[in-house]
Amino acid sequence: MRIYFSMVVSVLGLCVGLAHAGSSEKPAMTSWGNPIPAAQLDAQRGGTDLGPELIIINRNDLKAKLYDNVAVDNVTGNNSINGNAFAGASGLPIVMQNSGNNVIMQNATILNLTLK
Repeated sequence: MRIYFSMVVSVLGLCVGLAHAGSSEKPAMTSWGNPIPAAQLDAQRGGTDLGPELIIINRNDLKAKLYDNVAVDNVTGNNSINGNAFAGASGLPIVMQNSGNNVIMQNATILNLTLK
């Protein structure tokens, strides 16, 4: 039954393709159309814009404590980055490197992006 159904669909697709083979192509789109009014865009924003007095306060509190650690006979590797480490990178690459033993590594990123 599956094979029969597949054959019917294939033949139907071939017939549709042949029927449209002689038709002319649609003209390429030359414009993006009319712009959306600013009031309509304002109603669809993802954030809040307070105008010229825009104030954004961001805060990261990273509080770590390290007590009574002991590291004995530890071996660490090289802490280096190759010159091509970020070749082809996109977005916001972030690197954290550990320089030794018994360290606290904390990372926080705040990114404010305004598109105008």
